[in-house]
Amino acid sequence: MPEQHNQSGMTLVEILVAMVMMGIIITGIYNLFRVHNLMAAKQEETTMMQQELLTSLADISDEIRMCGFSRSKTSPFGLNASATNATSIYCTREISFSNNSTNIIGYRLDNQKQILVYIPTTDTWEPAASNISDLRFTYYDDEGNTIEPNATNLSDVRIVEINATAIPSPERSGLKIHSRNMHTRIWMRNLGLN
Repeated sequence: MPEQHNQSGMTLVEILVAMVMMGIIITGIYNLFRVHNLMAAKQEETTMMQQELLTSLADISDEIRMCGFSRSKTSPFGLNASATNATSIYCTREISFSNNSTNIIGYRLDNQKQILVYIPTTDTWEPAASNISDLRFTYYDDEGNTIEPNATNLSDVRIVEINATAIPSPERSGLKIHSRNMHTRIWMRNLGLN
């Protein structure tokens, strides 16, 4: 009588079923990893946008708050009529008591979606923040009434409201991240003290 051998291997059907199950598991793990990376990228970009806005508004607020500062009550420091409007602000202040030097404060938005700050020592505008789609200034008198700035009413400005909107960086614009907006009001404490 011939000997019978029990073979304990896997059949072709068992191997195919195992491969399909492994494919389903690997696809699920990949999708989980991809979704997690997408969420992390969105969160990182949102944080960067908010940080850019917060830093920009804090810097601009500190500078604007000091517009018009002068030791002398007769000095011509304050807002500049030709460059102060709804999309830019430009003012002067005294910065040194020893040599009566002045500092020019200026902020505006350029076409590359950057907030620019005026650098008086080089007479240039340098980027202060990027990926900003909108920067607006609203001016108020000491009673909270809105003022459209011009040469005749700049001396009435006491409060400036800044509105800025950040957008995702070009590299992450396809992630469908919503823009972020922040605003603040600044009391220009050195104007109107004459």
